[in-house]
Amino acid sequence: MWFKNAFFYQFTQDVEFNAEQIEEKLQEFSFQPCGKTDMQSIGWTPALGPKAATLTHNAGDFLLVCLKKQEKVLPAAVVREQLEDKLKEIEEAEGRKVKGKEKQNIKEELIHTLLPQAFTKSSFVNAYIAMKAGWIVIEASSPNKAEELTAYLRKCLGSLPVIPLEIETPLMATFTEWMRGDHPSDFSLGTEVELKDFAEDEGTLRIKNLSLDSDDLQNHLNNGKQVTKIAVDWDDTLSCVLADDSSIKRIKFSDVVKEQNEDITDEDKMARLDADFALMSGELTRFIERLKAVYTQA
Repeated sequence: MWFKNAFFYQFTQDVEFNAEQIEEKLQEFSFQPCGKTDMQSIGWTPALGPKAATLTHNAGDFLLVCLKKQEKVLPAAVVREQLEDKLKEIEEAEGRKVKGKEKQNIKEELIHTLLPQAFTKSSFVNAYIAMKAGWIVIEASSPNKAEELTAYLRKCLGSLPVIPLEIETPLMATFTEWMRGDHPSDFSLGTEVELKDFAEDEGTLRIKNLSLDSDDLQNHLNNGKQVTKIAVDWDDTLSCVLADDSSIKRIKFSDVVKEQNEDITDEDKMARLDADFALMSGELTRFIERLKAVYTQA
């Protein structure tokens, strides 16, 4: 139960629901598999795994949720091939070309016919609500995935007053200054960076396994490039890549953190998941609070 990527949003007012009320609301929108003619299905699934008795999982001030999405796999090539056969059949029988809306209607009918035979694939998005601190943190690799979860949670709860962290100074400027050496004392720079030159439109330069204070990289900054992603280590707690959309990528918690739950054996899986979630959510929220302080002071 260790998040690898994160988007975080701040509540604009105190969380209106308690853990029990959120569980009740989510039960009304629990996941149901796709029907024969459904393209997709979405709903909440037990956050701590299929053996859990509840959809949500509460650990102190943190509430874990999991959104499941099931989609029918219908290859475009299969649809295209069968559509072409159908259109050819009509053209030969009636001596005319099928175009426009009629063609689209035939395609839709064909998809409807094929759906019951299609395979399904499932995806999961985890998130936790930091009730006391006032954050929702979503484990997602793209903003679309994160926004899909917040939109669905808002639908279920009736309201979800959250916004991205408001930052006055663009993070590119902040990261660029960090790479020049002016970074907070509890942060150390890693060996990965992404640079862009917006003035010259020279594309993106991605560097790995190179010291960020090297002369070559510093010359890129002097020539106008700006930092859009930067690897950091923080407070002997975690390492990650920070991005200029305020997301956190490739989070790795330190052994010092993970060793705190080593006394819980993997045989008691639910207890280990609970302990790992409590530890992870606490440390990740602490990091997000630190990012807020750093980003808003820049």
